[in-house]
Amino acid sequence: MSLPALFLPGQLTDERLWAPMLAALPSGLIAPHFADLTRGETVAALARQVLSAPPDKFVLVGLSLGGYVAFEMLRQCPARVMGLVLFNTSARADDAEKLAAREKISQASVEGKFTGVTNRLMPTIVHARALGNRAVTDTVMQMAAHIGQPGFLSQQQAIMSRPDSRDLLPHIHAPTLVVAGDSDTRTPPELAREIAQQIPGAEFHLLPQVGHLSPLEEPIACAEIFTSFLQQHFAAL
Repeated sequence: MSLPALFLPGQLTDERLWAPMLAALPSGLIAPHFADLTRGETVAALARQVLSAPPDKFVLVGLSLGGYVAFEMLRQCPARVMGLVLFNTSARADDAEKLAAREKISQASVEGKFTGVTNRLMPTIVHARALGNRAVTDTVMQMAAHIGQPGFLSQQQAIMSRPDSRDLLPHIHAPTLVVAGDSDTRTPPELAREIAQQIPGAEFHLLPQVGHLSPLEEPIACAEIFTSFLQQHFAAL
């Protein structure tokens, strides 16, 4: 039987973020479900929306914003989360400097200057070696264009107002995998390592020469890590 897995994307991304990694998984390993994180302005609202739909129980997989929502889902209904997989995320709330930067970007977007992800911004999202890979860069720009300005602004509000989740970490009892890119400047790897150190029994992997979008930049490596984690903890299913 395939294991239900619920995928939560990052800001300005959608289910295309996961496609290369999912294509590299063994056939039938999981039954994937994909959440839309554009219809709520708080992580609590987004979590309630995701939890209002099936499946009843699932391995929860989130990247960046998806990780913030995953933490809130664990607050609201931990019994439904069979396992937790976190890519490129943080348990910390934004500090004053990050909030000010986000507010500036949000205001520019309100004034009609939303440009999605441009070639100028791409080096802040993926590692330099992925910049010449059109399969990666085109997908990033297409996802951002699809989310658009309204979705971006909603996601910004949810990110800016999110609570600090460090106090939750020691109380997470689901098997947990944490993956980070060593060159991620948006959620630096020390923040992912902090999560893994605080969740009892969590497994941590640091991918070399990878930026903020690990499953898109290194789908084969991520698929292998993900598969090993699932087979270790859910082989009996």
